[in-house]
Amino acid sequence: MRRIKRVKKSSLSLSKESLKDKVFATIGGVLQPIVYSKNLIDGSVSKENVFLTPEKRLARRTSAKRTVSLTVPKVQDGVVINPIITFEYNKGFAEVTSGNNIKTWNASFSNNQLTMPTTANQPDIGLDGRGVNGSSPAYFSITNGDYMQLNTSVTVSGDFTMFLYAEPMPPVPNAYKYMRFLGNSSNNNMYLSIGEGFNESYNMSFASGSEIVVSATGYWQPSSKKILITVQRSGSTFYIRENGVQVATGSTPNSDFIFDQVGKLGNLSTTYNGSLYHLSIYDGYITTELENLEKSIIKQASLAKG
Repeated sequence: MRRIKRVKKSSLSLSKESLKDKVFATIGGVLQPIVYSKNLIDGSVSKENVFLTPEKRLARRTSAKRTVSLTVPKVQDGVVINPIITFEYNKGFAEVTSGNNIKTWNASFSNNQLTMPTTANQPDIGLDGRGVNGSSPAYFSITNGDYMQLNTSVTVSGDFTMFLYAEPMPPVPNAYKYMRFLGNSSNNNMYLSIGEGFNESYNMSFASGSEIVVSATGYWQPSSKKILITVQRSGSTFYIRENGVQVATGSTPNSDFIFDQVGKLGNLSTTYNGSLYHLSIYDGYITTELENLEKSIIKQASLAKG
């Protein structure tokens, strides 16, 4: 049975620090705080102090404005590279159940949807459902078997660029395995995952015996707790980057990659464990705008809570 999350509300008083941020003016030779009138629900009016916007909040707003759009085509050497799908945590989840679980996650610009009608397998908003819709990522629990299904399968052909911003959480301490990001419900040999085997990190499989396998020493260890993963294909070569730094390259099959699940590989019961902030795929090999896109995704994710 899925856990029911309860939030205990508390009354918070202003801190000494916030009192220092009041805005004052000299009126009749006396320094007085500036106030404004606030209309309340019951029709009454209250006087509220005017405060300076905290520097941290201003910095976060400025950071967010410096991002580039992730949902418009990119022009590179005269070639238009289009987004195929884009799912972003900060756009909000379309349907949320009473336990703060995600039933539907709409794509940012298309008719694509991620859905999970089965309550027991619905990801939470934030870790253990303690997050806020529009401000917190999707949290997938391996214990509950959380994953989501696409309303229409997505086919990735030719050159591509994929971005996933996630916080993988090892089901066993220090053993990052079965990080199953993308899967095909009718084909156990088509998936994108990390740690499918000991001494393996990234594994992108297009068919049985037709796959990308990146070696590791022991189980894969992420370069940071939260990580932007970029996977690209250009002709017969693949590239993998973590937080904007290339970590692997090699030969790749050029066959199509088709998926209709996020967080699950085929019909296997073990699912992804961790948070997912962002998933987007473009129909080309992006180079000129790659760093700007990566920085934008990282900035957006840095604003998340929970």
